[in-house]
Amino acid sequence: MAAVAVSDDVVSDDVVSDDVVSRFAGVLAASLDALGADGVAEVLASITVCRRVLDGREIACNRALDALADAGAGIDPDRVHAGVTGRSSAAAGRSMRRARAAVAAPSVVAGIEAGVLGGEHLDAFTDAVASLPDALRDRLRALEPELARLAIDGRWSVARFRDRLRAEVRRIEGDDGRARLARQRRDTGVRTWTDREGMWRIAGRFDPASAIVLQQRLAHQLEVRFRQARPPECPTDPLAGQDWLRAHALADLMAGLAGGVGQPEFIVVIDHDTLLHGRHDRSRVDCGAGLEVPVEELLALAGRARFIPVLLDADGVVVAQGRPVRTVGELLESIERPVVLDHGRARRHASRVQRRALRAMYRSCGVPGWEVSDGLCKGSGSVP
Repeated sequence: MAAVAVSDDVVSDDVVSDDVVSRFAGVLAASLDALGADGVAEVLASITVCRRVLDGREIACNRALDALADAGAGIDPDRVHAGVTGRSSAAAGRSMRRARAAVAAPSVVAGIEAGVLGGEHLDAFTDAVASLPDALRDRLRALEPELARLAIDGRWSVARFRDRLRAEVRRIEGDDGRARLARQRRDTGVRTWTDREGMWRIAGRFDPASAIVLQQRLAHQLEVRFRQARPPECPTDPLAGQDWLRAHALADLMAGLAGGVGQPEFIVVIDHDTLLHGRHDRSRVDCGAGLEVPVEELLALAGRARFIPVLLDADGVVVAQGRPVRTVGELLESIERPVVLDHGRARRHASRVQRRALRAMYRSCGVPGWEVSDGLCKGSGSVP
């Protein structure tokens, strides 16, 4: 199994091959019942490397099928893939599209073949390229070798790689995403239909600026539903039950039946300098749920919002949080009289001030590697 050089200190082909073979053998031979937590975690780490290498080989196989089809072999690559893997035609199509996109990302593919990056890193790069207008896409493709090197040398997670790609997309666009938001507003739409089981179904796409408000209203109504007595028809499975409650929360909003104590709020985390002077090299603008909205649009929303100062230390831990104020000029005065964040054992669920603090610390769930949005954690009533 040949490895492609991915950084200055990449190991040799033979060492990579021996390492992967050794990992495969170790995974198959591991007696999990005899291992402690560290041992099981090591097996999982080996599985991750093996899966990534296999992602690379699958990409190579799919590209070979395409090459054979182009050479007149009389085959349908997507059908061959679906037939031998047992996947659905849709899943086979996704795998083939990933392989075809790999042509524009050879350095990312090299990282996959070496077991350092995964197929999702390639998907992230492909999505970032597709988010740009046709005339600007080659500028991001030209950065692919350097971005791949940074991701490989830094062992970046998919989330971190996506963050860097978003930053590069904003830089290439040069307008803080305003043109992209205009395109997204044009692409907004909702479809409804009745399926074969007689269930009414709805699927929608909304631009990020609209979604900020919509998702928080839905999260608020989900919280209202969560705190009520569960009807007998609500599933007992926690995830299925949450989906059931969310569906009925949406129905409440559509029927004008939303209720509960307090008003829904949406939280945008933005650093003080960006708020006052616009984006800079170390800006933090976090709208949650992976949404990206131009600062100019956020400032327009801020005209109707309240400001909550949150002070973080160098490790990103909340040191103090002030009370909501109406103007930016009141922020410093508010932080001088911080709210109480430690409620001891007086509450079962996180309070609103605790959730605001968590939102400032984490863009999603606080559990490492768990990318569930903060809205879902709120709906469950849990504190990470």
